[in-house]
Amino acid sequence: MATNCDFSRSSLIMEQYQRDMELIAVALQEESQDEREERLSLVARSWSLTSACFQSQLEPEEASVYAPVALAHP
Repeated sequence: MATNCDFSRSSLIMEQYQRDMELIAVALQEESQDEREERLSLVARSWSLTSACFQSQLEPEEASVYAPVALAHP
């Protein structure tokens, strides 16, 4: 059963999330095309490293379940 404390905490988290999203939206609007391409390039290059690290932590039977997801991304 939710308490007033839960609702209050949830409200604070939602307000913080909305503030953060507004800051991100402003930053993205001010971002130049070169900056955007550089950021996307970094994300694309890091994805394979992230996937490899994630898969190395899985048990062999779990890795086969997640392999198609890793291959679906650049």
